[in-house]
Amino acid sequence: AYTLSSALQMGEKLHDLNFEYFEEPLPQSPHYAGYEELRRKLPLPLAAGEAVDSRGSAKALIDRQCMHIIQPDVSLCGGIGETLFISELAALSGIRSIPHCWGGAILIAATVQTLSLMPDPHWGFPTDTPLLELDQSENPWRTEIIKEPFLLKDGFVNVPTRPGLGIEVNEEIVKQYAI
Repeated sequence: AYTLSSALQMGEKLHDLNFEYFEEPLPQSPHYAGYEELRRKLPLPLAAGEAVDSRGSAKALIDRQCMHIIQPDVSLCGGIGETLFISELAALSGIRSIPHCWGGAILIAATVQTLSLMPDPHWGFPTDTPLLELDQSENPWRTEIIKEPFLLKDGFVNVPTRPGLGIEVNEEIVKQYAI
């Protein structure tokens, strides 16, 4: 994490390089301190909120206008329904929602399903499609835990259409990693 002054300096450089937004440059705790000031002074949109754990904590950040983009994580804030609630709450205040997603294939499936349900996913500048944060580091929980891993093609993933999250867990891989 940066200090407020170094985050402002970095934000200016990122703006000059045409970055779309600056994600969580300051520490998340205590309570995203300094984010209001950073949002006011930054020359590019500020994204934050991946540690939001409830609609109450999300509302507090939204009411404080701490960011241009909120990033609720389906696995931390209470699931798909809560992520949708937080996204709609943010939209009412003119704040875009790009759910945080960092981990295994089951979380990716839940996040992809959430994105497909989000209210007016085309709202907001500068993209006209909802964005999925998709980790590309080596991770068997992302690539092996489901029978048909998510494939990135031309910058897009397909929304699974089977029941539930639309995925089938590879039980053999789960057994291999069981403790």
